[in-house]
Amino acid sequence: MPSPNIHADDPRTRSGFHPLTPDQVPAPYDERGVDAAIRDVSNAHVAEDGLLAWFQSTWRADPRPLAADVWVFSPDFQRILVVEHRWRGLVPPGGRVEPRETPREGAIRELAEETGLELVVADRPAFAAARSYRSDWSATLNLSYWATADPALKLLSEVGQPAHWIDVGSDWRTFHKHDATVMARFAEQQSNS
Repeated sequence: MPSPNIHADDPRTRSGFHPLTPDQVPAPYDERGVDAAIRDVSNAHVAEDGLLAWFQSTWRADPRPLAADVWVFSPDFQRILVVEHRWRGLVPPGGRVEPRETPREGAIRELAEETGLELVVADRPAFAAARSYRSDWSATLNLSYWATADPALKLLSEVGQPAHWIDVGSDWRTFHKHDATVMARFAEQQSNS
């Protein structure tokens, strides 16, 4: 029986699932990507307390895949673009940063792959956090960049992960529930600036 923290659509609930072994974790990131991650954690609008120290010590001692996403808001900051992930619920478009990418480059690529949108994404991340995306994975660094787009733009969703707009302040099911509050607070700050 699956753990209560595992969604029914999680592939771990299917027979034949095998978690990543240490030799399957991507090759360490090049210094360009690591330097960009350090800079972006330092420059983020909001970062979890102690995150930079954790990244420079714990993560660098045992590198894990970096993660990045893009919070795409409507121009009035009242709506946000999300994708329906198989087991994480509604989440911003994003995913794993490839070893030769900076986190921002990875976020832009993931946004295009998951929504078909090619947007100008802010250089300064909205949020930086240590996240574990599955109960059997160690935490890794996630950087959340941001952009605005017209909700009337045509979306080209990935198969099995439909993308759509929701109200920023609505109560929506997401894997990291606190993140919805952080996104709403960021949207409010941007709409007031």
